[in-house]
Amino acid sequence: MMSSSKPVTIPEWMTSDFFIEAVAKTYNVSEDDFTILQLDVRPATEAGDNFVSIMYRVKVTVRMGNSGEDKRIVSLIVKALPQLGLSEEMISAMNVFPKEMAVYTEILPAFEQLYRKHGLEVSFGPRCLKHCTEPTDIIVMEDLKDRHFQMAERQKGLDLEHCHTLLRRLAQFHAASAVYHEMNGPYDAKFMEGMYAEKNRAMFEQFQSQHDVFMYETMCTWPKNGKLYAELLKRWGMEMFDVLLRITKHDPAKFNVLNHGDMWCNNMMFQYDDAEKIKEITLVDFQMCMWSSPVIDLHYFIFSSVRANLKLRQLDHLICYYYQHLSENLTLLQYGGVRPSLQDLHSDFIERQLYGLSTAFSVFPICVMEKTENASIDLMLDQGDAGTAFKLKMYNGAAYVEQMIPILEYFYDTGAFDISQLGNQRPPGILCDHSLYPPQWLDGAFFDTVVDTKLGPCANGDRRLIRNIQLELATKKGDNYASVLYRAKVDVLNQGTGIVESFSVIVKAPPKGVLAEHMPYLNFSSREIQMYRDLLPALERLYHDKGISVRFGPKCLKVCEGIPADVLVLDDLLHNGINRMADRREGLDQAQTELVLEKLAMFHAASAVFVDQGNTLSSDFNSPKVVENLKQMGKQLFQPMLDGLVECMANWDFVPSDHHAELKELAKNAFDELATIITPREDRFNVLNHGDLWTNNMMFSTDAKAVVTLLDFQMCCWASPMIDLHSLLFSSVRMELRLTKLHYFVRYYQEKLVDNLVLLGYRRRLPTLQQLLVDFNDLLMLGLIDTMLALPFALVPDTEDASLDSAVDANTDAGQRFQKLLLDNDQLKMQMKQLLPYFRNRGVPRKISL
Repeated sequence: MMSSSKPVTIPEWMTSDFFIEAVAKTYNVSEDDFTILQLDVRPATEAGDNFVSIMYRVKVTVRMGNSGEDKRIVSLIVKALPQLGLSEEMISAMNVFPKEMAVYTEILPAFEQLYRKHGLEVSFGPRCLKHCTEPTDIIVMEDLKDRHFQMAERQKGLDLEHCHTLLRRLAQFHAASAVYHEMNGPYDAKFMEGMYAEKNRAMFEQFQSQHDVFMYETMCTWPKNGKLYAELLKRWGMEMFDVLLRITKHDPAKFNVLNHGDMWCNNMMFQYDDAEKIKEITLVDFQMCMWSSPVIDLHYFIFSSVRANLKLRQLDHLICYYYQHLSENLTLLQYGGVRPSLQDLHSDFIERQLYGLSTAFSVFPICVMEKTENASIDLMLDQGDAGTAFKLKMYNGAAYVEQMIPILEYFYDTGAFDISQLGNQRPPGILCDHSLYPPQWLDGAFFDTVVDTKLGPCANGDRRLIRNIQLELATKKGDNYASVLYRAKVDVLNQGTGIVESFSVIVKAPPKGVLAEHMPYLNFSSREIQMYRDLLPALERLYHDKGISVRFGPKCLKVCEGIPADVLVLDDLLHNGINRMADRREGLDQAQTELVLEKLAMFHAASAVFVDQGNTLSSDFNSPKVVENLKQMGKQLFQPMLDGLVECMANWDFVPSDHHAELKELAKNAFDELATIITPREDRFNVLNHGDLWTNNMMFSTDAKAVVTLLDFQMCCWASPMIDLHSLLFSSVRMELRLTKLHYFVRYYQEKLVDNLVLLGYRRRLPTLQQLLVDFNDLLMLGLIDTMLALPFALVPDTEDASLDSAVDANTDAGQRFQKLLLDNDQLKMQMKQLLPYFRNRGVPRKISL
């Protein structure tokens, strides 16, 4: 028989039989020693008091033995994983139930035993009576209300007595966790990360953009410096996620503990005596535990749950009080590892302070919000009208706004708003769409020197003032993969003349996402900085000395190395409509291809003469390490894509099975083959290659004077000129011209190359057309690999899913959608149907057996 005193949806699995094990454990009897008569189910928490699980309070009426006289009521708390809703994916990703089950069944009993061995009885949480993962994740615990435990009133915040009580218990918990780690080794992998984990990036990104717009508009209405802080936070976006990811990780060289991870007032319960003095405390909800610095729990607790008039005034005292009890308990438990000093703890608190600021924006508003019937994590994540209304109640409540003003001032005074550690906390001074999150260093001051370089010195000592900077992404999705390009439109007032001058520049910033992890060894930015700062001017000078004006790339207006990042500021070739990009899906026509080959021949010839004159290229362009690094990138980033394409080819009716077998074999060692190809041979003609010559890395003038300008010099390398020729001809030339005009295009290039070598005074043997065609054939494997790797990117339809991350990671919905478009679109199949037989008839890939 089942009843419910308050309307609640009772799950099907919640039957009398389900509770037999928990009741038996409660009374320490066998399952045959009692009969369950009735279940009374009601919600265990009010709306807004718990967000990560569904909690039921179940009163189980049991008859002990065979007589009807001994009836008892067992009160139990049942926690279950929410089913469906926006939050389910997030909660599953954070491992909350596996963590909590392990804590209740293994870790807390072990911690309590550590103290028991030293003569102290400590109870960290309620007794776990049953746990299971079917039909969903469920934990059954004793009901602490039976022992008169209760929550403090979250809206008021905790007074000093409650804070001291919590900090004493937290210090005991942390100390036991450090000793347990010392005795038993590392905790399970699920405790090595918390909410901020790389696997949760896409989930956070999905929620971030709309939430940031909402927060900006909301904070602009706050009193005092609300708008200032809104401007400072405006462009953080996923930058904040990246910093939180870093600061929540444990530092093996420092003192670490198992953090509770969700240490706010509703996850602690107090027991009081008749005079309403605190007798005991216990902790609940161990589903966010993580191994890291103890200041993670301190930040979370202080900036979520401490009373307003104590939070900042008693901050140092609270840290000191916790530290004293931590030290006492470490000594009691005979901890032998590295201990922090109080000074160390304060320094760590400062270094990880963004965690406190994030808590003030995430958990703290829940603490002080008035009770709301429908409060839930789904409503917090909801991006519709209901979600907005709920967030307005959270973030515009009088108590929250009033308390946030001094909190924000504290974090501003301690440098928390400088999340990228650049040395300044100032509003960006630029305009951009809310969906755009440029790096923190890209502010108004960044453009001061750009203005001087672009416009030259002012006449008569006049001063210039930047009036407006409008920022946008310079490329649409699918047009750029190896960096982030911003277009900045700058309006400058000459204060002497009153004239406003306008110009546009491209700011080339380091990539975000998966490629960012590979940047340290690839040296892309270092190579490109050298190209723009040193090599392109030197190559252009060779022609200038012969009376010929040539520009290989856009004018470089500013170079930054390392500080604030590796950054280039370049002239915007699209400004004023003088240049345009060709249509990558349509490909280059004959006139465009000839223009590119002519410019490429000039570039290659100048590089050969430059080296012939005794100049040396740095090891970034010509060393075994360059080849090895590119091979590493290929295997780690592009191997899955290559394998995916070959897998798709199995279903293409124009690829015979034996040919498919050859391509499959090639895919296994493609990047080893590539490494051999891009290694320069001393007995062949070598040049400085562009290295990434496809449609989107060139721009064509639209006026009568036909000119092509090359872009993106980050993959330049010293090797056979076939690297550029294969890349250009097999990725970017129109389908109907690619094979029919192939020999013509190579001849056209060779003639221009020789003309320029002679013009610039090259002192070695000139490369013949026959020699270049032999090189073209010998390195044809490069053409096939370019066809398989570059052509899909050139032909992929426009899509918002386009990114390098999506291209290489099939574990996300965006990745699956993009890879389907990338590898299995009709235009790619049509061009592959033409190209694959060409390569096969030339012996590429090499036959497995003849």
